[in-house]
Amino acid sequence: MTDLDALRAAYVEQLRRQGIIDVDWLRAFHTVPREVFVPRFFRQAPDGRWQGVDASCPHYWTHIYSDRSLVTQLDKMRDPDPHAEPVAGIPSSSSSQPSLMAYMLDALSVTGRERVLEIGTGTGYNAALMAHRLGEDAVTTVEIDPTITERARRALAQVGFSPAVHVSDGRDGWPDAGPYDRIIATCSVAYVPLAWLHQTTEGGHIVVSLWRPIGSPLVRLTVHDGVAYGRFLPTGGSFMPARAHPILNEQDALRVAVNQDGHVRETAYPCSILDEDAVALWIGLHLPDVHRLGLTPVDGDEQLWLFAPDGSWSMVDVGKNTVEQYGPRRLWDDVERANAEWERAGRPARDHIGLTVTRSGDHQLTIDDAS
Repeated sequence: MTDLDALRAAYVEQLRRQGIIDVDWLRAFHTVPREVFVPRFFRQAPDGRWQGVDASCPHYWTHIYSDRSLVTQLDKMRDPDPHAEPVAGIPSSSSSQPSLMAYMLDALSVTGRERVLEIGTGTGYNAALMAHRLGEDAVTTVEIDPTITERARRALAQVGFSPAVHVSDGRDGWPDAGPYDRIIATCSVAYVPLAWLHQTTEGGHIVVSLWRPIGSPLVRLTVHDGVAYGRFLPTGGSFMPARAHPILNEQDALRVAVNQDGHVRETAYPCSILDEDAVALWIGLHLPDVHRLGLTPVDGDEQLWLFAPDGSWSMVDVGKNTVEQYGPRRLWDDVERANAEWERAGRPARDHIGLTVTRSGDHQLTIDDAS
């Protein structure tokens, strides 16, 4: 017999230990049953394939009430089937990591009277948490996938909430019910759409993760006079990209790259800079379309590969401290230039790097002198 009260209490305590101290959000996480929104999910097998899991499977409940992102859909169409063999696929929807959800909800800085637009309904769990805290009439949520939308709507109704749930491309927001005091995005976007600025009240906040394969840029913006500005949050976070964003397949790019010969030189910086939090953010912001892939050949040293959509690639050989580069862009050169710029700026932490989104949609980076 599963002791749900004990599981939920431990779950909330785990969030509290990670710094989520707003008691109203913690109460929402304790009260709203995650299992209603994630009755099934995919668990990745050791061979990389995905196995469906439901409440009949061992460890279902410990996964549900753990600080884990749970994949709920593959390839924009495949749902978990616990009775089927593991399948290959690319995750296209998930129940987000609870600590990241809590961190972003906390960053909204709500008092309990705000009207919120959520971009990316997903399972509906995040919308339920907001409805618990703010009231269902204060929450509007949009999702591009009609099937996912309907499931979320049913799950919300099952726990007694009926916020406004719409099928729409989240980049357009939902102007019919605006303006909103807060906008929160649970999918990553390449840029902050101007529609969101137009639908945010004066002094309202937008909390969003920018889609960057490197750096996990999570930012809170405040809107004044049609311009949004703010700083990146101290802790990074990323989500699956909005459906409209093209995604580079690193494995396909690798299969092409291994048959090409590039120019080799010594590296000025180790590839570990991409794992250092603040500089990785700065590099990712300057290389927004560059993907990374780490691998270790059977008879070789660890390698770091970078790929760009135009066919450019760089491969850092960790043991030899060399980089091989190919294509119209020298990606590792770009990485080293961004790193040097970050060092000259005084090695600013995440929350000393700012972003301004202008009325014309330009995204401008700044560095706080106080860093």
